[in-house]
Amino acid sequence: MRDPVTLVVVAREAASLHTQLLATLHTALPRIGVLDPGIFACDLAGTEELLGAPSRVARRVLTRCARLGTRASAGIAPTPFVARVVAERTPPGEVRAVEDGRTYLAPLSLDVLPIDVKVRDELRLLGLRTVGEFAELPRGAVFDRFGSAVARAHALARGEYGDVIRACVPPRRIRARRAWDDAIGSHEQLVFALRIVVDEIARALARDGLAALRLVLRLDREDGGPLRIDRTVLPPTRESAALLRSLRWALEERADLGLVIGCTLEVPEVEPARGRQVGLFAPDGARREEAIATARFLREKLGAGVVLQTRVRDSEARLPERASEWVEVIA
Repeated sequence: MRDPVTLVVVAREAASLHTQLLATLHTALPRIGVLDPGIFACDLAGTEELLGAPSRVARRVLTRCARLGTRASAGIAPTPFVARVVAERTPPGEVRAVEDGRTYLAPLSLDVLPIDVKVRDELRLLGLRTVGEFAELPRGAVFDRFGSAVARAHALARGEYGDVIRACVPPRRIRARRAWDDAIGSHEQLVFALRIVVDEIARALARDGLAALRLVLRLDREDGGPLRIDRTVLPPTRESAALLRSLRWALEERADLGLVIGCTLEVPEVEPARGRQVGLFAPDGARREEAIATARFLREKLGAGVVLQTRVRDSEARLPERASEWVEVIA
């Protein structure tokens, strides 16, 4: 099992450059977690053969931050908390690595721990001034007297608790383009021509295990400016037929297509294809065909007697349970 190694980068001027810094760090690190604005963390365990030594990776990151005009420092430690404390106490432009988190924290003031001011004052009344003195207290006694939040801080002080870095993969633009020599002037021809573009998008989504939540279609026209169509896809899907159907309905609502000579289809919002909640209704005007298609999908996955709708049986009934009944959407 590899030893844990966490890199934390603290940028001093991050208010206006947070997004740019995140994008820059994505080019140098595999997965980035945002701890606070301008404070980023990355788990480097097991990446030395691919990226190099952690200190070398940190210096490379600081160089890229400097190119943006941001002063940043880096800390390397076994846990994210210790790495953040190290980075915050390291001068801008420098890297510091710590192997034993508990030893590093021991002489520091209690102010570095995430505990309430009143608890901190109470600890000082007990004669505790440093993180090391607080760490020497028995675990059970801390939990019994102060509760779970302070017990977590106690584990941080002992270097025993490593927060999970909720990191995200680098954003990747999913986009496909096509241009046609002959202008397309009808809805039917355009939908047929878009099938190739949609298939390319569907393959990209399937490769990454994603489902499209929103589509943006840009149509380049010979007789006018570009036309933009923004479409929410519910339920999210990566199926080519469902994506094309959503675009077809959007195009049918437009009477001003003109002569189309090219298109760009982009997926700006995605979600994992597994473990998602499948909905029946779309805010952009889902039609009966889409609802029925979704109901069939749910029935195939969940079985009969699951996808139901209400039907009025007796509008004059005195009891509500006798006025209506549940029937399957798809028989």
